[in-house]
Amino acid sequence: MMVIDEKLAGLESRPVTVKITEERVRRFCEAIGVTYDGTVPPTFVGTLLGGTFPGLELPLQGVIHGAQDFTYHQPVNIGDTLSCTRRILKVFRREGKLGLMTFLVIETKGFDLAGELKFTSTSTIIIPQRGLEP
Repeated sequence: MMVIDEKLAGLESRPVTVKITEERVRRFCEAIGVTYDGTVPPTFVGTLLGGTFPGLELPLQGVIHGAQDFTYHQPVNIGDTLSCTRRILKVFRREGKLGLMTFLVIETKGFDLAGELKFTSTSTIIIPQRGLEP
């Protein structure tokens, strides 16, 4: 297992291919409490961020979702097949109310089958030091 530190910057996930189906979008709309209108809600691509990093296991407990930004380069539509990859942009530590915390800034990109960039997402994951202990 890799140590979570600054040396992880630049690490990329394997691509994950996902088909955007009406059922997935409908279930997402139900989960967030919005009416399904046949379009893909802006935050839906947040569900596509499942690519893993080879050799890196993030703790499941105690992880805090810090921030998330989405940039759409083209609309994401039902029926699209997207290839998504993730890359760790930076890792840093900061002292806070919970003690020492490790921050991971992760970029996700989604491309259509023609290789056109559909979206970019940047998320910040915060891991309290106690979440990194065995």
